[in-house]
Amino acid sequence: MRHRRKSRKPLVITLISILVILVLCVVFFFPLNNALRNITGNDTASDKVVKSELVKKVKSKKTGDPTKDEKIDRAASVLDKKKMSEIMASAKNQQKAATMIESSSSLSKEQSQKAAQEVFTNSDYNSLRSAISNGNWYQAYQQYQKLSDNGDITQLQQTINK
Repeated sequence: MRHRRKSRKPLVITLISILVILVLCVVFFFPLNNALRNITGNDTASDKVVKSELVKKVKSKKTGDPTKDEKIDRAASVLDKKKMSEIMASAKNQQKAATMIESSSSLSKEQSQKAAQEVFTNSDYNSLRSAISNGNWYQAYQQYQKLSDNGDITQLQQTINK
């Protein structure tokens, strides 16, 4: 009696199909996420995760000084309530960015305008603004890390406080 060998072809086709689907999901994740946000007008699940991480990052700056910590809590609260579509729009428009900075931080109107002007005129921030305006949160995080590591964020803080 001969044993029939089962064909591995269906298994290989299934594995390749699953792999292709996963690759497509990764490649098209941000466009699909942005489309869902545009259709519903609300934040998507990934937007909420990103926003939650941003709020944690802001709250991690607490110093123990009640006055400063109150400002940090206020900024975190405002950021948490903003829709990602508003944040994305502010990355495309300097005046919207200045208004958002003013409303979500303890900076004055002049300081907010100065910060927005620096972010929009300094080419070092172009990649970050582009990533935010496109809703590509992973790339935005990478750009933020790059700007933090090379001292541009510290330089921006110093420019604002002059």
